[in-house]
Amino acid sequence: MERVMIGVDGGGTKTVAVASRMDGTILAAQRGIGINYNNVGMEKARDNLKEVIDGLLAKCGRDYEEICIGMPALDMAADEALTRQFAGAAFDPARLDMQSDAYTALQGFTLGKPGMIVICGTGSILLLMDGKGGQYVQGGWGHMLGDRGSSHALASAGLCAAIDAWENVGPETALSDAAMRHFSLSNPRQLIDRIYAPECGPHGIAGFAKEVLLLAAQGDGLARAIVEKEMTHVAAQAAALIHQFPEAYRVGMYGGVFAHNPLARDLFTDALTGRIPHARISMPEYPPELGALIHSFQKRGLLTDQVLSNMKESYGALQANQ
Repeated sequence: MERVMIGVDGGGTKTVAVASRMDGTILAAQRGIGINYNNVGMEKARDNLKEVIDGLLAKCGRDYEEICIGMPALDMAADEALTRQFAGAAFDPARLDMQSDAYTALQGFTLGKPGMIVICGTGSILLLMDGKGGQYVQGGWGHMLGDRGSSHALASAGLCAAIDAWENVGPETALSDAAMRHFSLSNPRQLIDRIYAPECGPHGIAGFAKEVLLLAAQGDGLARAIVEKEMTHVAAQAAALIHQFPEAYRVGMYGGVFAHNPLARDLFTDALTGRIPHARISMPEYPPELGALIHSFQKRGLLTDQVLSNMKESYGALQANQ
């Protein structure tokens, strides 16, 4: 029986895996929890992935040829030693290809051609691939060091603005009332308990970014200034990379900040084209789990227009029926 190719979009909180025939037809998809071993440890991350893969293979009734993982704990492809360590007894390391999650997102945008992916989700990172296949990273420092343009950065700045308003050292802003509602506060000082509670963490803070973005779109001056500052900084990071590698002028925007907020997309686009007028900026056509498959097909010389068409059409139909 024909084996399947598996593409995985690994995350800090959720993981998506898809199984494909060798013609690109997506047979099944499976969701699970995060596999970032920097957060949960190597053993737990491996167990979480195995649960996802076992569920996926049960749906399609086949073994796998290869699993390509977009791993959030990586900046670059894993070496042989790390691959064996992660595989443990659960996976065959010879059939495991561990890439960064930014790389699989990039593949879903450029299909292996030069370009850049700019990811602004809970965290943020930029990855460029030049005309020789070299990879170069900007950002991705983690929430404690900024992750500019991320939901966490937007939320943190918004909360600081709310605090300044509460303490009468900054301008009045609708962010203050939004923080009271979002965190269910009866008085501002309760924010301390909410933010530093163990269950909150970076993701709990990052959730406030939707309030910052909403108020920015509605015209709150301080909220808009926060979003503009963050998007301008990310655009400067992108421009710095393109100046080094002009062939990578195609730029993809990915992540929740871009996906749900036209203002963030517009501010980033305006800021980047102001620095790099010839930049071509858009959203990726294929999600990262398909980007992982695209990588696997391409390295085997099997990536064709028909394979890509099969992926898009079959995955769209599968999602519509779920």
